[in-house]
Amino acid sequence: MQNRECQAAHWPVHKMHCKPIQLSPQKLELHFTVNKSTKSITFLEDIPVLFCQCDAPRELTSRWVSNLVDTHEEEVLVQSPGRCTYCPNPAVALKTALAIVLHDNPPTVLVSGQRLCSRNRNSSCALMAEAIVQEGINSPDFPGEVYQA
Repeated sequence: MQNRECQAAHWPVHKMHCKPIQLSPQKLELHFTVNKSTKSITFLEDIPVLFCQCDAPRELTSRWVSNLVDTHEEEVLVQSPGRCTYCPNPAVALKTALAIVLHDNPPTVLVSGQRLCSRNRNSSCALMAEAIVQEGINSPDFPGEVYQA
C-alpha cells in the first residue's frame, strides 16, 4: 500500500504504526491501585520517545495509554482478586481513573481501579462507579485536567 493510501486507511494511528518507532531508554511505570488498597501493582513498559514530550499528540497518547491499561486489567484482577465494590458478586472488570504524566522522569501512569462484577458499562454497579468518578472530577478540589478520548 502506498504511503498516502496507508495514511487514509487508518489515520491518526498511521504515524505510530506504519514507520519505525524510536523507543525511550526509560520505561513507563504503570501503577495500579485497586479499591483504596495501599499495595500498588506495577508494570514496566516500553514507551515511544514521541509520547515523552510535553507536546505529544494527545489523541495518540490517550488511546495508547487506554489500550495499555486494558491490556493489564486481567492481570491486575488476578493479583488483586475480590468482589465487586458495589455488590457481593465476584469482580470481572475494573472501572479505572488515570493520572498520566508521560513527560516525567520516569514516564508514569497512576491507575486507580474499582472492582466491578460486569464489563457492561450500563450495569447498575458500573453506573454507580461512574457516578462516583464523575463526582470526584466535578469536585472543586479535583487537582487535574480532564480529557476524554
